[in-house]
Amino acid sequence: MTPFIQFIKTKLFFKHFSIALITVITLFLIIFKLLGNYTLHNETIVVPEFKGLKISELDNFIENKTLTYLIIDSVYDIKLPKGTVIKQDPEASTKVKANRTIYLYVTSILPPQIEMPKLEDKSLRQALAMIESYGLKAGKINAIADQCNNCVLQQLFKKEKINPGTLIEKGSIIDLIIGKGLGEDSSEIPCLLGLTKAEAISKLAAYFLNAGEINFEQITDSSTAKIYKQSPSCSTSNNIETGSKIDLFFTNNASKIAAIIADTITK
Repeated sequence: MTPFIQFIKTKLFFKHFSIALITVITLFLIIFKLLGNYTLHNETIVVPEFKGLKISELDNFIENKTLTYLIIDSVYDIKLPKGTVIKQDPEASTKVKANRTIYLYVTSILPPQIEMPKLEDKSLRQALAMIESYGLKAGKINAIADQCNNCVLQQLFKKEKINPGTLIEKGSIIDLIIGKGLGEDSSEIPCLLGLTKAEAISKLAAYFLNAGEINFEQITDSSTAKIYKQSPSCSTSNNIETGSKIDLFFTNNASKIAAIIADTITK
């Protein structure tokens, strides 16, 4: 029997081997424990709902939460409140490890700026289409006597002429002055029942008229609301002076609109 084999059978070898094995096992346990504490192993939290919060509220909202946040993008939407969280990643109710960063998407506080398009010398129809495509809004449309019938003579912002290329906030209201030809001072009253606000403004412009007082009734969505009443009424055979205003009444009640239109047709 070799000396090595004789040695591993001795009590001294078993004593040192046991000490070494216990030491190694203890070291592994300590390392795993420290690693677990460092990575918060098995410790998770539920992500809260950030959507709808204002940017100014975020710091207070996470003050006692083991989370951080990072705003990574902003979008402009005129229909949504400014400076508000609209999307988060991970989503609310997701389980994550503590100190996880939540990525947020918010609405812009300030609208983006665009270059004012050239509307002058365009037809009214072209100008209205351009206003919409640039993210602007059509305002008042005033008609004056001019040999260029139904074409844009001036483009105005806050009652002042605005030149093409001028930087302007998206969503701004642009007023137009258009020609109405020569010698025409009155216009037929158009029937606007069943039209949306955008459709009504476009049709009024074609008759050299403007929208007057806007009234809403039973409204759930103003963008899809339709006209159920106008003043003066389109049932009258009288003409109206060009540039005059017609008051509009809107509703989302489809049955009410249908009944009024049917009643108007039968008259």
